[in-house]
Amino acid sequence: MDRSARADELIAEHVAGTAAAAAIPIPLVDLVAVTAVQLSLLRKLGRLYGARVGVGFQGAMAVGLLGAALPRVAASALKILPGIGWIGGTMAQAALSSAATWALANALRDRLETPELDAEIAEGADVARTLARVERLFRRGLLDPEEYARMRSDLLDAV
Repeated sequence: MDRSARADELIAEHVAGTAAAAAIPIPLVDLVAVTAVQLSLLRKLGRLYGARVGVGFQGAMAVGLLGAALPRVAASALKILPGIGWIGGTMAQAALSSAATWALANALRDRLETPELDAEIAEGADVARTLARVERLFRRGLLDPEEYARMRSDLLDAV
C-alpha cells in the first residue's frame, strides 16, 4: 500500500472515530474525546510522512481545532436537553467533528506532501522564534525602541 492510500485509510478511520467520540452523551467530554482522536491522527500522519509533529506544529494545529470549536461546543451543549436535544446535538456534533477532522487531516497531508516547502518553513520558524525572543526582550525593557525596531526590521527583511 502506498503512502497516499495509507493516509486515506488513516483519515477515514479517524473521521469515523471522531463521529463515535461525538456520540458520547456527556457534554464537553465528547469534545475532549474528539480532540484526542484528532491529535492522534495528526501524529500518525506525521509518522507516515517521516515528519515530527512537535509542540510548535501542534500549536499551529490547535488554531485549526479551535476554529471549529464554537459550533462543536454548541452542538455538545444541546445534549443537555432530553430527547430531541440529545439526538440533534449528537448528530450535529458527529457531522461537525467529522468534517473538522477530515479538513484538518487533509490540510496537514497537503503540507507534508510538499517537501520543497520544508526549508522555507524551517527558516520562517527560526525567524518567528527569534522575533518572539526580541519582542520579549523589548517588553522586559532590555532593548530600547530603536534597537527593537532595527532588529525587527532585519528579521522581517530576512523572510
